[in-house]
Formats: sequence, structure tokens, C-alpha cells
Amino acid sequence: MPDPQLLHLVARTVAGARPFDDRRACAALWSRLARNFDVVALTLMPDHVHLLAQIDQHAALRSFAQVLSAFRTKMCATAIPELSFEWEPLPLPEKVQRDRRHIARTIRYIHLNPTRDALCSDPLEWEWSTHRDWLGAVARPCVDRARWARAMGRRLPSCIAWLHEYVSSDPSVSNRRPAPDPGAYLRSVTKDASIDQLSRAVPGALRSRCRLPSEFGTAERRLFLLAAARWTRYSGSELARHLGCHPTSAQRAIQRQRVQKQAHGARAEVVVDEPDNGAVAHAASTAEKTTNARRRQPDVLTQEESHAIALILADPRLGTNR
Repeated sequence: MPDPQLLHLVARTVAGARPFDDRRACAALWSRLARNFDVVALTLMPDHVHLLAQIDQHAALRSFAQVLSAFRTKMCATAIPELSFEWEPLPLPEKVQRDRRHIARTIRYIHLNPTRDALCSDPLEWEWSTHRDWLGAVARPCVDRARWARAMGRRLPSCIAWLHEYVSSDPSVSNRRPAPDPGAYLRSVTKDASIDQLSRAVPGALRSRCRLPSEFGTAERRLFLLAAARWTRYSGSELARHLGCHPTSAQRAIQRQRVQKQAHGARAEVVVDEPDNGAVAHAASTAEKTTNARRRQPDVLTQEESHAIALILADPRLGTNR
């Protein structure tokens, strides 16, 4: 019989190898762990990994080892010297009691690894940590925040500010500040953003292996164009030149998003007269139907994507991508 437990698993590289200085390695392992585990907290350090997950304790080490081994094989196949490494033998996982304080302390410990190693001054600055997932700064969080907030005796959204304050109260956090407020970028009349800001925000929101617009794939180009439609005033042709894509596809994407933006502004301002463009209703309906659809790309920004990009634009701590 499966016996799911909360377990803290750790993996370290041999001889201090640092594969996770490379963004490609971080993105590859992160996606594998997120797919295979019920993640509560996760941090990728340059030479080791911390994972808190609910998993069958009898299969925990085997499952963790399989994911790590498949990842290492893929990295070694790249023939990039920095990505060729070995794992140390895995230590036994630490069982975390189903006690709200023990769960919170373990999340805090995992999220504080980068600041305690002096790699950053605030836990939000470390991209490869679920501290960002808990605060909603990624478009597809790998943590079921509502469920694990309840396990700590908390509820969303108040748990977000509480967790950030709890983690940031550690002496290792030298740049202690409150949780970011995305309000300036989510109101009906929003602040404008620059293309450079969005070029940095998109890889962070998606935890993408890409860093530069010239490297963007389909998912990154889509999110960039939709975000640009909401937070910039550039034309489709100007954005297409920046991305190196066809102007027509760029123009269609930003038209759909700007229709949704107008509809959102009308609702926020409680305007009685309905817009005369039938595409507004279609865009709003499409957004509702596709917010939780993970397997196909919606034509407009989802709520999670809007919130993540707005947070990154609002707070410089979230603009740091490794």
C-alpha cells in the first residue's frame, strides 16, 4: 500500500561540480521535478538540490534517483563540459511531521539556502526557488498553494505575505522588504513597461531555458507578445522585429490581448454601456475557458500569467534571472 509522507530530499554533485550555474540545466531539472513530484518547496543551488514533497516513502529514493539519473544523462549528452557531472550517493530522506510549524520551518529552510550561502540578499532574488511560486511570481506554479497553506493553518491570499515575512525574518536576508505589490500593473489604467523589461520578465515567469528574445520558442514569443499588448504601446511590426517573427502573427496576438484589456478596463470602471465590438465578449469567454488549460495555449493572458508578469515588473528583486 502506498504510504505518502512529507519528505525532505537532498541531492549533491560530486566534487562540488556546479551544473546549476547554467540556466539550461536549471530549467531541465526543474520541469522534471515539477512533473514527477507533489512539490511543497524546491530550491536548486549551484551544486545541490533541496526538495520537500509528498511522496510514497517506500518509493521516494527510487523515484528521486530515477529523475536525477535521467536528467544527468541528458546533460552529459550535450557534451558541454560544465554539464557533465556525477551525483553523490543520495542520503536518506528526512521525514517532515504533519505539523504546521514543522512544515513551515522546512519550507523556510529550503527557501533560505541561497541567502545563507550569500548568493543573494533576498529569497525573491533567487529564480530557482519555490519562494517565487508561493508568491505567484511564475505563470505555472508547481506548488498547490491553497492545499499546503491549509496544512500550515493558513489561507490564501494572507498566507503569501505571512510566508514571505516569516522567511525574510532570517538574519541572512540583508535586504529585507515586504512582498511585492503588482497593483500598479494590474489596474484598469496601468503603468507602461519597456521591451527590455518584458524580455527579462517572460523567461522568469515561464522558468524558461531561454534568456534572450532571439532564443524564444513558441511559449515565450506568445507570452511576450500578449504582455507587450497589455503593458506597451508598440505596434505588431515593431514587436515582430524585436522577436524576429512575422508581423502578421504578432499583430493578431496583440489585437486579441488589447481587446481583452479594453474589456477588463470597462468592467473595472463599471461602465454601463457595453462595447460595440463583439470580439470583446469572445475574448472574455475564451480567457475564462482557458485559464486552467495547461495543454493548449490560450489566445489571451491567463490570470496567473498577468499576475506573474505584473509582479516581476513591479519589483526589481524578481527581475534577476540567472
